[in-house]
Amino acid sequence: MTPADFIDSDANSTIDASVARDIVGACIGGLLIAAIEFAVTRASVEYSVLEQVTWLARLSVHWVLAALPVGVAFWSVERRAAGANPPGLAYAAAVTIGAVAGASVMALHGKFVDPAIARTAVGFDMELADRFLYGFWQLAFWGSVGAMLHASDLRHRRSAIALRKGELARLRSERRLAEARLAALHAQLEPEFILTTLDSVERLYTRDVAGADRVLDALILFLREATPLLRRQESTVDQECRMLHLYLRVLGAASGLVGDVSIATDPSARDVAVPPGILVSLAQQVLVAVSSGPAHFAVRMTRRRDGYDLELSATAASIECTAALRDFVARTENRLRLSDGPQSSIALLQDAPGGIKLRIALIK
Repeated sequence: MTPADFIDSDANSTIDASVARDIVGACIGGLLIAAIEFAVTRASVEYSVLEQVTWLARLSVHWVLAALPVGVAFWSVERRAAGANPPGLAYAAAVTIGAVAGASVMALHGKFVDPAIARTAVGFDMELADRFLYGFWQLAFWGSVGAMLHASDLRHRRSAIALRKGELARLRSERRLAEARLAALHAQLEPEFILTTLDSVERLYTRDVAGADRVLDALILFLREATPLLRRQESTVDQECRMLHLYLRVLGAASGLVGDVSIATDPSARDVAVPPGILVSLAQQVLVAVSSGPAHFAVRMTRRRDGYDLELSATAASIECTAALRDFVARTENRLRLSDGPQSSIALLQDAPGGIKLRIALIK
């Protein structure tokens, strides 16, 4: 099914719901008139339960048939308005046309289908014109009441639809903004990382060809396996850990800034959704905060009652929680809340002078 089919299907369902709503409203209006007339004329029939119920049923059929054209006229006004609120003249025309059509149906029904209904109600037979005028007056009065109710209900429903569309548009805008920020992060991460690594390879080739080849092989592996993950709008813990391992492997081979890397995750948490590139971004910022010596990384994923804790720990000879790192963590928290919900968060901890821990709480 194409998008156009979905739109047509949605439009058809809206029209069907509108027709059903107006027809049901007309039937309720007809039953209301029948109930009022029954209360006035019930003394004209015997007081047995069967006679009373039969008389009420005859009046209900009589007035429901008469009210149906008014309901169809209201639906026609609603449809012709095409999303706007119909003017008062349109409702006046609908009431007049519906009352004329309904009075005609009622007069014909009372004359040919149930001719005794007038004698039971008023004590004598009524001419066709008198039946029409009586039905027209009743339907014009109650149709005017129904027109006011219909206009109020239509205005409230269309206001609710407009509000919902505005909310959906706002959510789509927020999502596009988050995607734009993510794309900007990728654009910043990939060229800088690649160019720095290629520069290291170039320098290594002058003194260590084998070492340069190892760095180049590691970079090619990273680009082959990790770059497609960065382009996705969604990722998993398992994919992020693999990408982080490849990233740190390239850096370790190129610059020696990375020492041991330990990754331990709960097997049941490997498919948990996280923003793509988050671990690589955090590791990159942590490396900026390292003053000297290689940094050793450890990733740990644990399950909690209401979600998961994803920890990225780094230790080095000299590492500090810089203002830039804190600012980056704050931006990452906003990104987490946009993608994983308002309860997700990230905390930056400095366990010791040579250690930093970033704990991400994922509420699933």
